[in-house]
Amino acid sequence: MTFSKALALAGLTLIGAATPGWAADWGGVRDMGGGVPIPVPAPAPVPTYDYDSDWYVGLGIGANISQSAKIKDSDIDYLGNSTPGYLARDSGDIGASPIFSGSFGRYITPSLRAEVVFDYSPDAEISDSRKLGYAVMNSAPKISGGVVSIDTNAYAVTRTDTVKLARTTGLVNLLYDIQTGTRFTPYIGGGVGFTWRSLRRNYTENATCIGATNSVDGLYLPLGTCSGNTYLPANGTISGSSSKQQFDFAAAVQAGLAYNITDSIIWDNGWQMLWESNAIASSAPSASGENRIVFKDSTVQQFRSGIRIRFD
Repeated sequence: MTFSKALALAGLTLIGAATPGWAADWGGVRDMGGGVPIPVPAPAPVPTYDYDSDWYVGLGIGANISQSAKIKDSDIDYLGNSTPGYLARDSGDIGASPIFSGSFGRYITPSLRAEVVFDYSPDAEISDSRKLGYAVMNSAPKISGGVVSIDTNAYAVTRTDTVKLARTTGLVNLLYDIQTGTRFTPYIGGGVGFTWRSLRRNYTENATCIGATNSVDGLYLPLGTCSGNTYLPANGTISGSSSKQQFDFAAAVQAGLAYNITDSIIWDNGWQMLWESNAIASSAPSASGENRIVFKDSTVQQFRSGIRIRFD
């Protein structure tokens, strides 16, 4: 029995069996669907990132919430001796001060962006501005009969002294956005740059000499008598103002949470810890000879909120 007859007995028909050369057309099985080829699905297109629309600008406001710094106040006499002063405020007592912020940046990848940020913080008072009453000493050499001694005058002082600190910072930041698949995007980052600080000072002092001593002869008598040393001030009033500006290195770390209001408008709420290098100092004349306030080793905790706008 042939193969075709076996198929016929089984009720099957071999396609092309009645056609000469059918064996050569066995490949026609692929046309059983009516001769229409089955289309092969095209691969899904790979998304591309549009770098031309990833620039942004930002505006924000915020506050310096707290400051940790060393604020040293000292009175320095004619001989260069230093004694603690009374005018400086502890850094933990410096109140919050505002921040006005502007930024310009670009997305390097969908999650990584670089930006330049400028912040301005107006005057924050780092001195105790109430009227202070205290005693202070000032010393100077005296030469009499070939003998060198030291005169020291004591003064009762009433002083009002206000020292205010302003800062402008410029940072280049690199930030990483943590994609969540929602409108909320947490981020972390850090940056380096500069801080430009300004100390402005206004002071008024009334000093009255209340007595003097000499390192060889002892007390000047009667009590309350001043030495009369030409290097030492007598009773009087000192008033004036001064300012000091200084550029220093700064660095910061950031963290925050952004919310996409639209594809182009982002509401940004961020925290920053800013570190400022070096010290900035302000000096003013006083009955002691000089009063000097030094602000150094500053770390500032900051918060800001604002809008970022993406554009082409």
